[in-house]
Amino acid sequence: MVWLFVVAIPLAGAEPRLELTKQEQSWLQQVEVIRLCTDPDWMPYEGIDEQHRHSGIMSDFHQLWADMLDKPVVIQVTDSWQQSLQYMEKGKCDVLSSAQDVASRRHYLTVTDPFIFYPFAVATQPENPFIIDLMPLMDKRFAMVEGYAGIEIMRKRYPEIDLLLVDTASQGLKMVEKSKVYGFIDTVPSINYQTLKHGISLIKINGVLDEHYAMSIGIRKDLPELVSIYNKAIAATHDADRQRILNNWLSLTFQYHFDYSLIWKMLLGASVLLALFFYHYFMVNRHNRELQQVNRQLEALSHSDHLTGIPNRYYLHQVFENELKRYQRYRHSFSLLIIDIDHFKRINDSYGHVVGDEILKKLAQLLTENVRENDVVGRWGGEEFLILCPETDAKGGRALAEHLRLRISQTDFSLGTMMITASFGVTDYRDDEVLEETIKRADLALYQAKHDGRDRTIVF
Repeated sequence: MVWLFVVAIPLAGAEPRLELTKQEQSWLQQVEVIRLCTDPDWMPYEGIDEQHRHSGIMSDFHQLWADMLDKPVVIQVTDSWQQSLQYMEKGKCDVLSSAQDVASRRHYLTVTDPFIFYPFAVATQPENPFIIDLMPLMDKRFAMVEGYAGIEIMRKRYPEIDLLLVDTASQGLKMVEKSKVYGFIDTVPSINYQTLKHGISLIKINGVLDEHYAMSIGIRKDLPELVSIYNKAIAATHDADRQRILNNWLSLTFQYHFDYSLIWKMLLGASVLLALFFYHYFMVNRHNRELQQVNRQLEALSHSDHLTGIPNRYYLHQVFENELKRYQRYRHSFSLLIIDIDHFKRINDSYGHVVGDEILKKLAQLLTENVRENDVVGRWGGEEFLILCPETDAKGGRALAEHLRLRISQTDFSLGTMMITASFGVTDYRDDEVLEETIKRADLALYQAKHDGRDRTIVF
């Protein structure tokens, strides 16, 4: 079945037409449509919805580029990513929505210049230690979606890695939840989206790796003109348009304003040469400012939990490293608090995941408002939160934990007769140990608090 989407997205500014060669123009004139294959289940990047429409970040990018090319795009609906690759190899598609340059595809696929980069992340069960490098875990089994370029990237970096290939991301995440594999490897936005969509709560993102996806477009090997055309469309894409598309799917806010009247006043009030000079200067300066703002927004995105808005596990790890350096230089102690909402599964089962998400957001706000300015509150994963307290020993950490525990138990979360309580595990950093040992101690203290009846603080 073939579906056609109509493109009507305005560009960020007065975009010039793409400067195509005669050969490229001739190629476009000879084709009626561009046939596009996509991953039907890799949200928020891309997917096929229930109405068989292309959806996700990549759909917005392809709509924007189709508008630049003034050529309609036809979606070739497939059942899986593997089938989309087969369609490309058999010539049933001209374009693969997103792709990477991997050796196994080069006989039928060429890729464009990359336009977005996303690091790989690892989701495991909550009790597992934070992952900095996969090398010490080569005795564990990890799951990845079959056909993804990331498989070749990971096997090249870790030749001994034990990978189980699954059909969908949700299948891989559920296998982690059921302890059938140690971890699932994908990107942070994809893992977050799939866990929320399918109600997978007994996992958390436990590490962000140095390896990353370089998002490019895949083009059939026998269509070199189309590769060149898409590279020009990528180069002509405004940073503001990139940010707007990311905002649509990753919940960032970016205000984009431009006053064209200023340019017209300059053109009317100056000579042609002077106006051109100032116009060029203004555009370059504006582009640099936009690029800096986009980079700041993207950096904030990589550091924040998409549901609660507080720091995520990746950012917490960076804070740990900085605090460890301060300790090694000045010997200033610091403590860790790990907080787990008691009986959170009961809340999800009784009231649904939407209410559960609201509880997580309200608790994140409560914790943030009741710590010191230099304390760092972050979401550790699932219903767990972590607080790093600089200049604080275990005794001070316990005092803060007890204050927060009482505030939580006294707060009305609008669940009728059901009260919300939390258990706390507290420890402080000890000389000459790695951070994983400190985190493990706090985890053990939290486990003891849960075992002793919940709604209590245990200091290791």
